Amino acid sequence: MTKVFHLDEFLDSRPLSFMHMKIILLLALTMLIDGYDIFAVGYVLPILAKSLHVEPHALTSTLVLQQAGLLFGAVILGPVADKFGRKTTLLGSVACFAVCSILTTQATTLGTFMVIRVISSLFLSGVIPNTVALASEMAPKKRRAAAVSITFCGYTGGSFLGGLVQAFILKSFGWQGAFWIGGILPLIIFPILLWQLPESLRFLARNDQQDPRIAPILQKLDPRLTLSGRERFVARDPLANRGKAVPADALFKGILLPLTLLLWTAYAMGFMVSHVLGSWNTTVLNTVAGIPMQSLSVVIAASSVAGIVGTGTIGLVMDIFGPARTLMFYFFGEVVALAVLAISDVHSSQLIFLFMATSYFNAAALSGLNAFAATLYPSRIRATGVAWSSGAGRAGAMFGPLFGGFMLEHHFGLTPIYLTTAVPALVAALSICIVWRLPQSEARGSEDERLSEAIQDSVAPDQAAI
Repeated sequence: MTKVFHLDEFLDSRPLSFMHMKIILLLALTMLIDGYDIFAVGYVLPILAKSLHVEPHALTSTLVLQQAGLLFGAVILGPVADKFGRKTTLLGSVACFAVCSILTTQATTLGTFMVIRVISSLFLSGVIPNTVALASEMAPKKRRAAAVSITFCGYTGGSFLGGLVQAFILKSFGWQGAFWIGGILPLIIFPILLWQLPESLRFLARNDQQDPRIAPILQKLDPRLTLSGRERFVARDPLANRGKAVPADALFKGILLPLTLLLWTAYAMGFMVSHVLGSWNTTVLNTVAGIPMQSLSVVIAASSVAGIVGTGTIGLVMDIFGPARTLMFYFFGEVVALAVLAISDVHSSQLIFLFMATSYFNAAALSGLNAFAATLYPSRIRATGVAWSSGAGRAGAMFGPLFGGFMLEHHFGLTPIYLTTAVPALVAALSICIVWRLPQSEARGSEDERLSEAIQDSVAPDQAAI
């Protein structure tokens, strides 16, 4: 006789195990490589421009088109992951952008370099939504935000790797060395992911409730679990009764409509700030402020460490104080940090600490947005919801390189650059503030629980939230 096994109850009732930690570690390592590769051009931009015999601002179009590729890839690969699986899409993305990164080393003209980077960005966009979805769907409900934020530490840690490249690789191997690293590392991790990373249990159960891959994963999560082999694995799905409707349709229904639009605004503004800093910080401080590249490597590495701390801890803070309230505070903190940086002397000893503060709030806020999106959307549209939100972020990020290139071309100083960069961070903070003040359901409980219940009711009335 077939026995119904409720995956949600099992997953949400388990403490974090060795299997959970292994999954988080593998996903964080994948994000490390992704975070490094996305900003690789920014780390080597002054040297790359000299090698290609162009001015630094001439690479603006490359940075903008790279963001366009990330946007297009996010829109396409999110639904692909919801159909074919998080692990499958993630592995395909890793393999393809690894090959593209290696091909980048062979570029000898600006046009060739641009084309390869745009193609690379299409596959780079598949990493964040799938790692976030996997981390969220495998973790217990009470630890989802923490799991996502810890996973996102890898993305932030990519800039630390970039600092090491600036300090030790560029002088000996040139700008090509940065992209050899960006290609070889994902090829090394690929077989490990293939062998050790499980597919999302909720995804497997949604496609086949008796999928033979489910039981072994469950027993790794809890070795004490005994299964008869006749179980039918069920995951609650608020969208189960929507027939063949396109999953993305649910992003714009009921309370999800204003939440999605506000979330997209916060993503766009947050990513814009991140990519102004990630794409142009090295060039601005080197060419405008005259700070040597090796000195900048120390600043970049220290900022990355602060970003990792912020990324790794914001999930815990969100679990305690609620996501909207926490994100609002962190974005306002970023505004203050950028404003102080704008009016400070970057040649003073406080430079490192100012950039560390900026990186702390920026990285934590972006990580928190991903955790927030992962908890807002139900399993059937989670990868799509996170991917399309990330796509909105990429749309905002496209303006980051344009802004930096415009400033460099017109010889703006550091103060207007960093003060203007604080404006989108302020818009993001206000967007999250509106989310926090949106009418919630009348159900009792924490902010997270009220928001989750309201969202699930708007998608599929009378269905339990996952």
